[in-house]
Amino acid sequence: MNFGDKDFYLPKIAPWVPGPPLMRHTTGPPPAKPAAAKTTGSRFCRLKADGLQFTRKQNTNSRQAEEPEAITKMAAHSKKDEAGQVERVRRKKPSNIRAAPQAVGKGQGVEQPLVPPSLTSEDPLNRPEEALGQALCLLQDEEWERKTEGLRLVRALAEHHAEVLLPELHYVTTVVIAEVKNLRSIVSRDAITTMAHLFTHLQREMDSEVEGAARTLLHKAGETSLFIRQGVELALGTLVHHCSPGRVLQGLLAGGLRHRNPVCRAATSRSLLMLLQVVGVSRVLTGKKTFASEIIPAVSTLAFDAAQEVRTHARAALRYLGSHKKAESAVEKFVHLKDQSAVKQLLL
Repeated sequence: MNFGDKDFYLPKIAPWVPGPPLMRHTTGPPPAKPAAAKTTGSRFCRLKADGLQFTRKQNTNSRQAEEPEAITKMAAHSKKDEAGQVERVRRKKPSNIRAAPQAVGKGQGVEQPLVPPSLTSEDPLNRPEEALGQALCLLQDEEWERKTEGLRLVRALAEHHAEVLLPELHYVTTVVIAEVKNLRSIVSRDAITTMAHLFTHLQREMDSEVEGAARTLLHKAGETSLFIRQGVELALGTLVHHCSPGRVLQGLLAGGLRHRNPVCRAATSRSLLMLLQVVGVSRVLTGKKTFASEIIPAVSTLAFDAAQEVRTHARAALRYLGSHKKAESAVEKFVHLKDQSAVKQLLL
């Protein structure tokens, strides 16, 4: 046997002979041919052959007839979904929404009535002359507990013993303003509250200290601590209500009109709106021209500030001015020519 021969390991294949195809032998009769489908225009029909079920495309007309029903159901579901979404939005609507600048009526300015801020009262001192020296000594101490005690004595002197405090008012105010800048928040907040007491109880006697105090308070308004910012808002409110409007205006413009921090500019804008309400629109537009010539351009500038909170208060102030018949003539007189048309639209 020769293993090198190729015929040894290749299978033997019979030559192909043309002829009829091979068929499996069956003993029974041949299967009947399937009946031809009726030409009803249908593209889908079912045929049974050899016990097997085949599926072909059905009529497109039936599919088109089913589509309107599906579209109707989808539309009904979408309407239900929209109604449910509207209902959910109504339920989630917050109750404390702040009105947009355009939502406030003409001449209203602020929705709530203007009320001076209230302060806690201090007890009278038995020996106020000695208490003044003691307060100044405590404020020079490094311990924060002793500083807060000294500030409490200053508040009591301002409320009950103003005649003792007035001769040293400038020195005391300078020391208190220095404590407003204190890095310890509890001392700073206590000093801010003390400034509010000084403005409330001494009123016009604090006019000479308004500019420096306003500058410091407005700068402090830019801090992130809500504890400090609430105290600044309280102190600025007492400043606006109880000191001379001209001095207050000068202090606000010098301290916050061009401040880099938008929070400080927002505090300035809010204080200017409050000042307009305290003075009164009639007095502003018919009184001394100096006051109107300074506050109207300032409010007009803040009304187009990049920060929304700044714009909100400034535009409310312009609407408050717009309730007077001389508002447009005042804008033409005190506002730059290129800004007059935009500012007049905010008066409405």
